[in-house]
Amino acid sequence: MKCSNCQKENDPESSYCIFCGSPLHKPEPDVPVAPVSGTEGTPVPQVQQLQAEIRSLRELVRRISDRLVVLERRQGIEVPPPELIVHPPEPEPVLPTKSIIEPVPETELVSTVAAVPGPETVPDAAVPVSTPIQPTPSVRKDKGVPAKPREWEQILGGNWLARIGVIALIIGAAFFIKFAFDNDWLGPTARVILGAVVGLAMVGGGYYWQKKYPVFAQALSGGGIAILYLSVFAAFNIFQLIPFYPAVGLLLLISIGSAALSVRLNSMALAIIGIFGAFSAPFILGIDRPIAGDIQAGQSVQLLIYIMVVDLGVLLLSTFRNWRWFTLLALFSSLTAYGLWHSELGYRASLLIQQSSLTVIFLIFVGATSLFHIIWRRPVKGADYTLMAINAAAYFGISYGIMWDELRAWMGGFTLLLALFYGGLAYMALKRGAENIRLSHFALGIALVLLTIAVPVQLGDKAWVTIAWAAEGTILAWLYLRHRITYLRIFSYLVFASVAIRLMFFDTAVDMRQFQPVFNERFLAFVVSIAAMYLVAYLYWRYREDVTKPGYPAFIIVANIFSIWIIAAEVIGYRDIPETLAGSLSLIVLVALAGATTLYHIVWQRAPRVFDMVMMVVSAAAYFGISSALWEPLRGWMGSLYFVLALFFGVLAYITLRRRAENTVFGFLALGIALVFFTVAIPVQLGNVIWTTIAWAAEGLALMWLSLFTRLPHFRYYSYAVFALMAGRLLIFDTRIDLQTFQPVFNERFLAFVIGIGALYLCAYLVWRKRESIAGWRGPLSVFLAAANFFSLWLLSFEVWNYFGSQLQMLKPGEATDSLRNDQNLSLTALWAIYAAIGLIIGIAKRWRPVRLAALALLAV
Repeated sequence: MKCSNCQKENDPESSYCIFCGSPLHKPEPDVPVAPVSGTEGTPVPQVQQLQAEIRSLRELVRRISDRLVVLERRQGIEVPPPELIVHPPEPEPVLPTKSIIEPVPETELVSTVAAVPGPETVPDAAVPVSTPIQPTPSVRKDKGVPAKPREWEQILGGNWLARIGVIALIIGAAFFIKFAFDNDWLGPTARVILGAVVGLAMVGGGYYWQKKYPVFAQALSGGGIAILYLSVFAAFNIFQLIPFYPAVGLLLLISIGSAALSVRLNSMALAIIGIFGAFSAPFILGIDRPIAGDIQAGQSVQLLIYIMVVDLGVLLLSTFRNWRWFTLLALFSSLTAYGLWHSELGYRASLLIQQSSLTVIFLIFVGATSLFHIIWRRPVKGADYTLMAINAAAYFGISYGIMWDELRAWMGGFTLLLALFYGGLAYMALKRGAENIRLSHFALGIALVLLTIAVPVQLGDKAWVTIAWAAEGTILAWLYLRHRITYLRIFSYLVFASVAIRLMFFDTAVDMRQFQPVFNERFLAFVVSIAAMYLVAYLYWRYREDVTKPGYPAFIIVANIFSIWIIAAEVIGYRDIPETLAGSLSLIVLVALAGATTLYHIVWQRAPRVFDMVMMVVSAAAYFGISSALWEPLRGWMGSLYFVLALFFGVLAYITLRRRAENTVFGFLALGIALVFFTVAIPVQLGNVIWTTIAWAAEGLALMWLSLFTRLPHFRYYSYAVFALMAGRLLIFDTRIDLQTFQPVFNERFLAFVIGIGALYLCAYLVWRKRESIAGWRGPLSVFLAAANFFSLWLLSFEVWNYFGSQLQMLKPGEATDSLRNDQNLSLTALWAIYAAIGLIIGIAKRWRPVRLAALALLAV
């Protein structure tokens, strides 16, 4: 077998050439191929033609592979061993069977003319068109070569050392020129011309070598621009070779040229070098040191104009390139230059010049930090926010330092104008396009911060500051709900947080020497702030379906807390002043405020939540605590105050229960609080007398009747609590009596017990009568009957015991008392025996086993 590479003979059984190592290809025998299933109707010549084409293609692939191996060896490429291709076993030759071949239409035949290179010649034949299935070639993806990390030596040597060298060259040239100036080596005109020529040469050289040496060229061009700044400034301000306006024009031209060159070369380094040289030139020449005469006054203005002209170049460049480090360096350089000027030469200039120049610098950098995004509609990033905030804060702080002493009364208006300016900037950015939405929101945030600061600056430490902040927070919340701007919601939260801090730590303290309850600034600030919080809560509730995080619960809680806070503060102040007509009117206003904080749920037609119930309970407890502070001066009005509060909560419960089913729990809780206030109001108003017990008995009976009449079990539960209070009062307070004035039966105790016992029997009767509508009615019925019998026996026992006790007190000293004491004990025993016998008879007659057992227990005692 001959090798296709070296053309030498090899063993026919070998797979590789023994001389050159190339793969050997064995000639394939001509084996007839069996017809493929489904091709029984295909003519025999067509099958033979396809077989011949396959053999020709195999031979062609073999020759191409051999040539590729030879070419790779000539190039020194290592040839991988060929993959062993396993061919499927050849099927047994099947002789074609004789079949009837139908003629193929001419439209389905295509004349195939293909010159296939190879040892065999295939005659042309007509074959039917078929769409072959082309296998997807497996493409081997080579892994990318990892980028070679940049070495520190390359970075320092290739970039920063060149820039540092140019900066050193600028500084050295400046000091050399200054040394030459001091020794009069060159005249003024020659000095300026020399600087201009050197600067232009450096700029031209940098532009010429930009493609070949980009880093060095950028540094060289930046140094040339700085020298041009230096030359023009020296020609005007030091040597007075050119007038003022041509100097400004030349400086402006250099700034424009520097910006254009930086944009043309797309080099931030060039811009930074140029701006560094421009700002350092005047101070290297010593222009910041004052000199005497009229030149000093001129220098104070000319240096400011120089700074502003350089900043105009910054503005122009920032309009086309958003180089944040360049803008930040220019901003700090401008502020530093202005600060040095103000410390050394500022006293020579008027306040108008100082503030006007600072304003121009501020406006330039507002444009430098905003125009790029507004013109090109590019979104802002974190560094842009920092630049805007630094510029605004620096201008605001420096302006206050300059104008505070002379224009203190106008500083609030100045802050308001600055807030309006940023508001206009926000509007302009928003109208420009949706890409500037973040820029607009940030500018709006600065405007709102300035507006919030303007209020206390202008109004001072007064309650009107809190009122203005509350109004601002309300407007911001409304704007958020109308326009769905999330930042406005955050700003409104911050403003209301400031309102809360001011209310607690600044507005609460008042001068008690001039204090007038209700009619004072503190009360006005609290009322307006609380109303604003309730209004914002209502707005959030109204738009609750349109916002993802409704904030009305927090505003309701805070409003309730501050409502209780101001009531307590006013009550404490009210306690320390003499009672007057105005003081009584103040108390009425306090009661009205308590009603407003209680009944605000009526205005809101919404389902109450858990925090509503918690706040209602907290408010009720707070009213009890506040009333304790008024106990001494207004003791006679406390009962009426509790009655009014009970009325407030009762109205709230009634209206809430009539609305819808989801308000049931809240309504009954309000009803319970109303009943608590009503129950407490009785002893507070009546005092420690039996009429308190009588009123509680009537209240418990009325609640039981309401429970059975309205089929509401809550009234029955409240009646149980009232009867428990009545029982405790009967045992602890009403049982005691003065034996010296004691009259059996005809005394207040007997009246209180009889009415209480009668109320218990009536409740038992009502329960028995409505037993079908009460689940587990036997329990309440038994309790009421047992309590009534217990208090009946208790009353009769003490009536008998106290009768003999009063007789003992009437005896004179030395008289025998044993007989009366024996009569006292026997009478009490007889009473219990008679009562037990009556109970036993009733228990036997009615077949009430508990009554019989109780009677037997009493007999045993």
